[in-house]
Amino acid sequence: MSPPEPAGYSVLLGRLELALDASGIGSFDWHLATHELIWDDRLCRLFGVDPATFDRRIESFYEGLHPADRNRVRELIGRAIDEVGEYSAEYRVIRPDGTTRWVEARGRVFADADGQPERLIGVAADFTDRHDNWRREQDAVRAEWERAALITAVTRALAEALTLKDVTQVLTGTMRGAIGASALGVVLMESDRLRVIDAVGYDPQVVADFDGVGLTDPRPLAEAVRTRSPLFAGDADTFAARWPDAAEVDGAAWAYLPMVAGGRPVGGFAVRWDKPQPFTSDDRTLLVALGGLAAQSFERARLYDAEHELVAGLQRVMLPRRTDGIPGVSTACRYLPSTDGLQVGGDWYDVIALPSGQVGLVVGDVEGHTAHAAAVMGQLRIGVRAYAAEGHRPEEVMARTNRLLVELETRLLATCCYVALDPVTGDGVVVRAGHPPPIVVRADGAVEIVEAAGGLILGVQDAEYRTVRVHVGPGDALVLVTDGLVETPGRTIDDGLAAVAERAAVGAGDNAERLADRIVEPVGPAGHRLDDVAVVVARRDLGDESRIDEARHPIARGAQGAIGRSRAFVSRTLGRWGIDESVVEPAVLCTSELVTNAIRHGEGLVELALVRYPDRVRLVVEDDSPRPPRVVKAPATSTGGRGLDVVDRLSAAWGSEARGTGKIVWAEFTT
Repeated sequence: MSPPEPAGYSVLLGRLELALDASGIGSFDWHLATHELIWDDRLCRLFGVDPATFDRRIESFYEGLHPADRNRVRELIGRAIDEVGEYSAEYRVIRPDGTTRWVEARGRVFADADGQPERLIGVAADFTDRHDNWRREQDAVRAEWERAALITAVTRALAEALTLKDVTQVLTGTMRGAIGASALGVVLMESDRLRVIDAVGYDPQVVADFDGVGLTDPRPLAEAVRTRSPLFAGDADTFAARWPDAAEVDGAAWAYLPMVAGGRPVGGFAVRWDKPQPFTSDDRTLLVALGGLAAQSFERARLYDAEHELVAGLQRVMLPRRTDGIPGVSTACRYLPSTDGLQVGGDWYDVIALPSGQVGLVVGDVEGHTAHAAAVMGQLRIGVRAYAAEGHRPEEVMARTNRLLVELETRLLATCCYVALDPVTGDGVVVRAGHPPPIVVRADGAVEIVEAAGGLILGVQDAEYRTVRVHVGPGDALVLVTDGLVETPGRTIDDGLAAVAERAAVGAGDNAERLADRIVEPVGPAGHRLDDVAVVVARRDLGDESRIDEARHPIARGAQGAIGRSRAFVSRTLGRWGIDESVVEPAVLCTSELVTNAIRHGEGLVELALVRYPDRVRLVVEDDSPRPPRVVKAPATSTGGRGLDVVDRLSAAWGSEARGTGKIVWAEFTT
């Protein structure tokens, strides 16, 4: 006979049932000895099963769990039983109708009189709505973090972008990838016209058709720039309804963002996605913010490009145009600007034909990489040339140049090395003003660093300079460099000079051009340079190396038949010199390629020259563009782009050299 229930027990039990019903909490009781699992009606409804047909098996419970949660819940229950402790789990239930619900369960294992686990009793409740709210909050936080990270990444990339090309690459590369766009095109304002400066993912014909349109063009990008308002179309129907006469062939969503700086339109960019986009308020705010960042960056880049072009032009004008043509000595000069900042600076070089018949060789370096440094460099170069041409001794040339810099009151300092060399005897005088010493490369491969005593750097009041003598034998080469080639972080100037000397020794016996290329090879033209680099190589000719003849042919850019006349000049000149036809034909073909490149890609004056040596003929094409030539591997189906590849195949050697305002490209043919 069971003991009587306490007074009010049934009332309390009824209230508990009402509370559990109201909260949707179900209960379970698993008898471990018999493996019988008892669920109340609420828990059966939670799992989507009929209380009347529930088989009371623990396996039925596990089978109703999401496969990804099943093992974890087994382990939690097993641990609670082993420890005769508490059980807590959150898991997903897959109902028979396929719907998924999130369940939170709590329970406890009770032991028998012997302390062995006997029953697991607990409750479980559906918390799907709470979980979904939490997930939405997490997604919102994640989206906000991703937006912030995107803006940070683009801002950092734009902050590091200096030129218009750099800014454009950030938009078409970094930003396009970050926002998942398939295409992005950028236009800038030029005299009320929109000029396409880059487009990735768009059909070239579409880009060409849009390039140069006015602001009144009906297409959406022009409208966005004209109205200074961002425009969005999240799907094709929205686009067609908004711009029925400007159908987009590709894509599924579009955004057109104006770039506005200082209250005026700078340009804009079009973005395309391959999938429809919701364009939430957060999405629109992000894209508009990116447009504002891009506008500021383009304005800054325009100023940078203008300043860079001004300074680079000034520097090119200040550097010498011709450094050859002196009997008895072959010269080659190289100038490579720093790859940081404005990519200009105060390094200079010069080769001067002196009244005495000697040749003056100069390299110098004004501190800094600014327009001011470039301007001071030009004045010093002109000063050295003028004092040397007046016939002053080398030490006096340096002293006068020092006084010139002091009187300029620029507060800038400079270094310089000046050599007066007699091509006939090979005797020379070296004077230095705080500059690295020259290097003599002997014809037999020996190398000597000329340890001239030198003097103080230029810009110091009443500085005095001493000289040291040097001898350059036939076939020997004298090499002058600036510290950008020999001084790098973690390496002393002495170590740098030793490295230059080692490279020069390998090139002993090379002509001046090849030796100069060998010396600058580690730093250019594609290498990273913290400082400018200037190199002058003067190689004293052997008896059979003196040039025999020279002929020049000016080319008027844009003149009809210019290339044909250039070919005829080369053929006629080589024929007059008695050069074999096996040399004339490849020289004429290379003339076509080099002159065509100079006219198509160069600037200003173009001049063609032929120089005859006893063992070879050199073809030289000079133009006013500082951009070095590049060999491009053209596709097999391309009808062009193989010019320099042809020159490389037909000539014995070829190369290029900076020359003042521009460059020369040369090719040699063995006779």
